Amino acid sequence: MRDGVSEMRKGFTLIELSLSIVFIAILSITMVLMINEAISSYRRGITLNRLNTVGMDVVDDIRAAVQNSSSRAAVENCEAFYDDNKTARDRCESNNGYGFVSVTKKLSVKIKGRTTVTVPVYGVFCAGDYSYIWNSGYYFNKDDYVVDNGNSNSGPATLRYMNDKGEVVSAPAGFKLLKVEDKGRRVCTVATKPSSDVYRTEYSSFNGAFDISEFEPLGEDPVEVLSKEKENNLAVYGLDVAQPATSNASHDIFYAVSMILGTVQGGINVKAAGNFCATPEGYTALENFDYCAINKFNFAAQAIGG
Repeated sequence: MRDGVSEMRKGFTLIELSLSIVFIAILSITMVLMINEAISSYRRGITLNRLNTVGMDVVDDIRAAVQNSSSRAAVENCEAFYDDNKTARDRCESNNGYGFVSVTKKLSVKIKGRTTVTVPVYGVFCAGDYSYIWNSGYYFNKDDYVVDNGNSNSGPATLRYMNDKGEVVSAPAGFKLLKVEDKGRRVCTVATKPSSDVYRTEYSSFNGAFDISEFEPLGEDPVEVLSKEKENNLAVYGLDVAQPATSNASHDIFYAVSMILGTVQGGINVKAAGNFCATPEGYTALENFDYCAINKFNFAAQAIGG
């Protein structure tokens, strides 16, 4: 009390409190967005790092298999399988027996059920002593549909073989990338075997049933180079091999290989120009789109085995 008049209490006005709350709210939202962006960037970095690491591991595996494979040229298969048809044999020999080295199946795919493109869906690279059979990443996303003659969800490639006990067995269903002991390129042979006398360089009628059970038993079981485990969200989207070249001096065989490896969350369009992970046209709510990643690995491999 002073002169009988109480001192006025000082404090915040309602407007000041409202402004403070608004400021704190904006600051909190900004911090949350920054944290989410940091977490998203970190996860994208982890995905890209895993993609590149796994990709190089696969490249090293293929290179090692090729290097230790026989340098017997695939063109030697031409005479064995087309001995009764000179025209087909000449065509086979003209491209160094390419049909016994690489087979790729292309079908239409509805990405996220909307954008339709024609892309490789499965195939095989026969290196001489080992073959690599792959199924496209489009088979491992429930929102992508592989279409064959109007039938959606056309199945992935399969493999039947005879094990060392003489039993005919099947490889794990829905494999991503399978390494098979395959001396003589038998896996490619079952796809190359023509239904007519005309030698095919594109195997549009092949249904992906690789059956080598009629051949000699495998000395070792096929190996899944890319596992189907849930935490492994990577798959092959293409494994292209150029027509092999042969050295006249050393008789070594040289392969130029291009492999596309990517995540399986969806949204990948390997036919897109410049941006393989572009959101499919007409689809704007792609889940985990930030973690879509894809890379192309171009490398050479040399067969120097006996």
